[in-house]
Amino acid sequence: MRIDSNMMSGMDTLEQTSRKRNVEKVSANDKQNSAAAVESDAVSISEKGKDVSEMTRTLKEMPDVRADKIADLKERIANGTYNVSGKDIASKIINTALEDVF
Repeated sequence: MRIDSNMMSGMDTLEQTSRKRNVEKVSANDKQNSAAAVESDAVSISEKGKDVSEMTRTLKEMPDVRADKIADLKERIANGTYNVSGKDIASKIINTALEDVF
């Protein structure tokens, strides 16, 4: 049997048609499966999750700095009435270092 270019062309067309039908079938099945999956998906948030969300929202609403405390400290420093003992400073340094280690 002799195979010429016309036969090869016909074979290519047949193969392409077959592939196209397979792709269409897979595509149709994917659409059905994804539609079923969308209908069955659900999300529920626990009470603990709702509490965490509410606390997070409350924290975001709070200012980053306490303006009243900063204003008081600035005034005390400007007036020369802000004094901190060396013992308090040393204690803070040691406690911070210990927290970093442990």
